[in-house]
Amino acid sequence: MEQFDSLLHVAEKLLGPNGCPWDQKQTFLSLQPYVLEEAHEVIEAVDADDDRKIVEELGDLLYTIVFYGKLAEKTGRFSILEIITAIREKLIRRHPHVFGEVKVQNADEVVKNWEQIKAAEKGGSRPASALDGIPPTLPSVVRAQKILKRMQRADSTLAPKDIGASASDEEIGDQLLSLILRAENGGVDAESALRRSLARIEEAFRESER
Repeated sequence: MEQFDSLLHVAEKLLGPNGCPWDQKQTFLSLQPYVLEEAHEVIEAVDADDDRKIVEELGDLLYTIVFYGKLAEKTGRFSILEIITAIREKLIRRHPHVFGEVKVQNADEVVKNWEQIKAAEKGGSRPASALDGIPPTLPSVVRAQKILKRMQRADSTLAPKDIGASASDEEIGDQLLSLILRAENGGVDAESALRRSLARIEEAFRESER
């Protein structure tokens, strides 16, 4: 696409000999905070339901990927084309129900197939735990949802029981706010409390798998 090629040219110019001094001093590590910052700004724009801001923030996030790709090319590590090719091939491999002959009944089967294909890509070796691959740096609430979902899929008796029917975003948000207020009134750091509870349930689950 012409516009994408033009963006690549801009990145090349900024990283080139007569480019931007700030861009030229960046490294893979120094760019890490910007990946997180731009991702959070996309989330903020989506929450605001502001199309103009969503377009702007997605553009910023896209450029962090382009920046990594062009920096990698400059240092001889890999290329933008390798990034694009890798994700394209992965999406095709992991969606055989779209690009192949596999039949699925629902989204749960899609996820199950995805995990099986992922394991096969890694040489067929099964992960040591069903919880492997969940980044430890995720925010605790996001990490909690992923851990509990994996435990439910494994039919673990250690997973907290469902306490009721599904609720709306607003209901869940209000309940979380109430819990946070309880924590505040009780002098409890909500983030730390959730992180410690996650650590306990994760340790118990991993032990049950052994």
